[in-house]
Amino acid sequence: MIVVVYGYEGSGAGHWQRWAAAALTARGARVAFPELSAPAAPRKDVWVAELAVVLDDARRRRDPITFLCHSLGCWAVDHLLTEHGTAGVRGALLVAPPSPFLVFEAVESFLPPPRRAAVWAPIAARSLLVGSDNDDYAAPDELAGIARGLGIACRILPGAGHINVAAGYGPWPFVLEWVDRVGAG
Repeated sequence: MIVVVYGYEGSGAGHWQRWAAAALTARGARVAFPELSAPAAPRKDVWVAELAVVLDDARRRRDPITFLCHSLGCWAVDHLLTEHGTAGVRGALLVAPPSPFLVFEAVESFLPPPRRAAVWAPIAARSLLVGSDNDDYAAPDELAGIARGLGIACRILPGAGHINVAAGYGPWPFVLEWVDRVGAG
């Protein structure tokens, strides 16, 4: 199952996550796109608890999960895996995670995230961080450092901003290619 986890303020119409969820569903993949509580006022404990329900349900069904995360959703999943483990998780695509030291009151309950390589080790080979060299929320060297710290691969895109609708990321075939590459679709 593919689980799409959005960030602060959600991923509205036209966002690559909405496009990917629809494209994967059309291909016959099982996709969950949980509507997390209060996307404009997110609370780490609430989001982690909501994601844990999805994870527990997939574990009961023996349905491996692959996460497609954007922005703050990357840190929600990092907290989830730290608290609940990676059993039943195949991998994760972490797209445009914000700086772990971002100064922004609305998301402070998520920061700093745990970022424990030992937690990510079982899924590291099937996980990838994708960032941009001009994201307002994290510098490229910081993104590369996050990936190194987690023990996962990193890809920095030139001029991709925050890899969202404002940066032109609606349809994004790379996501489908990555899902196929890790055997999640």
